[in-house]
Amino acid sequence: MNNYWILETHGDPLGTVNKFVNTLWSSSKLDGMLVSQNALDYNTAGMSLLEHPKQFEQVNPFRPLMTFNAAKYIPQSLQDHPNDRLGAVLRPCEMRALAEMAKRATINLDRLLTICIDCLGTYPADDVHWRSERKGSMEGLGYEALQFARQGGIVAYRYRSACQMCSSPDANGADINIFVIGLPVRQYILVQPREEAAAEKFKFHKITAGKAGEELLGQRQKVIWKLAERHNRTRERVTNGLADLIPPDVDALITQLQNCGDCQECLIACPICAIDYPHREANGAFKHADVLRWLVSCAGCGMCEQACVNHLPLSAIFGHIQRQILEDQDHRPGYFAGDPHLFH
Repeated sequence: MNNYWILETHGDPLGTVNKFVNTLWSSSKLDGMLVSQNALDYNTAGMSLLEHPKQFEQVNPFRPLMTFNAAKYIPQSLQDHPNDRLGAVLRPCEMRALAEMAKRATINLDRLLTICIDCLGTYPADDVHWRSERKGSMEGLGYEALQFARQGGIVAYRYRSACQMCSSPDANGADINIFVIGLPVRQYILVQPREEAAAEKFKFHKITAGKAGEELLGQRQKVIWKLAERHNRTRERVTNGLADLIPPDVDALITQLQNCGDCQECLIACPICAIDYPHREANGAFKHADVLRWLVSCAGCGMCEQACVNHLPLSAIFGHIQRQILEDQDHRPGYFAGDPHLFH
């Protein structure tokens, strides 16, 4: 069933997204909205809780900066506000991480309205400063990404390695998904509620320009496929080039992790480990089952690689072994149990 709706942007895609989120906020009578500090004016890790819809006008979810996975901080945010109904704006890899975290811990997502927005890619944190200076501001980088949304973003080699190899940069799995990839965003973007009932609840027939046609959906899907092909080629090239560094299986990876000593920065940065931290055997090696479970749940956000003090290509390493594991398992990271339509 076609459940994709058009939002006319009138030349202002960012303003349209912000206005739409504000409308969802008011309609749901939320007590607050959780947004990544990277989407505001911060470079520090953590979520910011906005208490008034007007504050969302300062948010730019297209800023090409990701220094942490926001899903890591959502359980604590919900715990800190036990009686509140909150919203959260997330990237696709953050939404996948939240879904995996929810499988392993008691997280009351019934109190959370999730909003996922297509990701146009993020730069290495060290590059953001000089790139933003070149563009005049951080916002200039965000607008640059939006300008190339119809083609799927700008040249991918500029981005973090995890973004270059991401197989699912499109929004998926949230209560409300917002799409810009493959679309002429200065004219319109698309939104999709996860459930048909949500379209009625939020009165999409009034706040949108109606249902999207098949031609528009097909145009977007072609770009998504091209992105997937490009990212797959990048992943294969990187994997082949790092053949001597990539452990062949889980046991070899455990040995590699053990050789890292007591660093564990990759585990500390991982949102999955915030809920399900791998334990060690008596000899100090990580337990095989724990590492296996960790790899299966990998959301592909690349925070592990960004945190690695040894600068290991962890996105390629973990991704390669995860694909080996998933070939023999009926599992796709980001699915909620019993809800198979969430991710395609």
